[in-house]
Amino acid sequence: MSDRESPSSADDHRRSRASLLEKLVIFQFSILIVFTSWAFGGEAPWVRQVIAAWGAVGVLLFISAAWLHADASGQRHPALRWLWPLLVYDLVVIAGCFNPSFKPETIAGTAALVMADPKPWLPSSARPVLALQELWHFNVIVLSSFNLVFVLRNRRVIRSLLFVLGVNAVVLAVFGTFQKLTGAAGLWFGLVHSPNPKFFSTFIYANHWGAFTLLNTAVCLGLVSHFVRRSGRHGFWHSPAPLGLLLTLLLAATIPLCGSRSSSALASVLLFGSLAHLLVRTIRHRRELRESAVLPVAGIVAAALVAAAAIAYLSRGVIAQRAHLTVVQFNQAVGDDTLVSRLVLYRDTWRMAMAKPWFGWGLESYPHVFRIFNTQRTVETLWWIPFYARAHNDWLQSLAETGFVGTSMLALLVFLPLRDIAWRRVNTILPRYLLAGNALILAYAWLEFPFANSAVLMTFCATFYCAVRYAWLDLLGQHHEAH
Repeated sequence: MSDRESPSSADDHRRSRASLLEKLVIFQFSILIVFTSWAFGGEAPWVRQVIAAWGAVGVLLFISAAWLHADASGQRHPALRWLWPLLVYDLVVIAGCFNPSFKPETIAGTAALVMADPKPWLPSSARPVLALQELWHFNVIVLSSFNLVFVLRNRRVIRSLLFVLGVNAVVLAVFGTFQKLTGAAGLWFGLVHSPNPKFFSTFIYANHWGAFTLLNTAVCLGLVSHFVRRSGRHGFWHSPAPLGLLLTLLLAATIPLCGSRSSSALASVLLFGSLAHLLVRTIRHRRELRESAVLPVAGIVAAALVAAAAIAYLSRGVIAQRAHLTVVQFNQAVGDDTLVSRLVLYRDTWRMAMAKPWFGWGLESYPHVFRIFNTQRTVETLWWIPFYARAHNDWLQSLAETGFVGTSMLALLVFLPLRDIAWRRVNTILPRYLLAGNALILAYAWLEFPFANSAVLMTFCATFYCAVRYAWLDLLGQHHEAH
């Protein structure tokens, strides 16, 4: 081979490796999210072990991608600067594991945790082993998802991955709907006992299904919006948009059907927002054509009303049950003239966080340490303290476990990529729908614990990094067209 042919051959070899790496990333993450969502949303202990093992492949792919880019350009990939908060977060948690705040002892023949004497100015951990396991679980999910922004090279590939996420969610929704309508007593049509009576599809907790579906509804709406925009002269009815819209409504209908009130409210915000966007877009398009917008607008509103009526009819029994429960709970709270139990829980969690405000009590410490700060008592016996495994508020629980330092690092993982994208110049609407779903879940985390579910966390990370990468590629395309 001549010297003149070597650079071209080397470039072809790099492109071949990059293409192979892209396919491996898509395969690895698709298997990860599909398996997790069908395996109880990742809630079973054995499922978390599989996630930890298969997620390690994602970490290896991340290392390979970093090496491949450095080998090709001689410098770091610009997206790597978004990961330094994850490194700081890891260091804080790991450092705490060498400074335990509790130690196991046997008291009257029973194993118990007692307070130790940790160095107060250093991060600490109540359960170091559990903290390290949870840290690895979190890292493999984040890095496997980060590969999507790190490796995927064009928008068509990103849409293909989002299509996989959407189709998987729709199939799960159909599965869950049949399971619900047949009155199954447990998961997988009663084959598996559910520890929570409010389950749906393969998810043990209905609110986790609601959060998972909310994110995937945003995915489907984004894809439908993309196809509507690309329909052009072929028209709406000759594009994939009508089928996509039908499947989106089928997916969204399972949120009230599963009985999650908070998720239903957030889904309504998302759907009404998308409806308003469609109406505005239709009116503007008709004005550009100098045609009346009355007929298409009336058709869209009529279709939306029919869809809403169908969803309400399908979920009428669950909606009536949850509405009655809401009234009963409200009347009890007013009649007893006491603070709502959830507000007391939040107050006690805040007290726990303020006891160690900088670094918290350590990852996975909440169910073990909160007992010290819990002021609630059962009605039957004032001496019995109810147990809480979760704070029902991911933000407050993060403050209690990792302090302001750790929680700030998690916030920066989201803020830094958003800051580096010139969103005003992004022409496509798809990433905005994805980010709308992310924003609703972040708001939902003030009322529940969606990020405790592995499938929800994966979908959140995937949609966020897909939105960032899609916008990035859109800006790169504009730059290339300009030159």
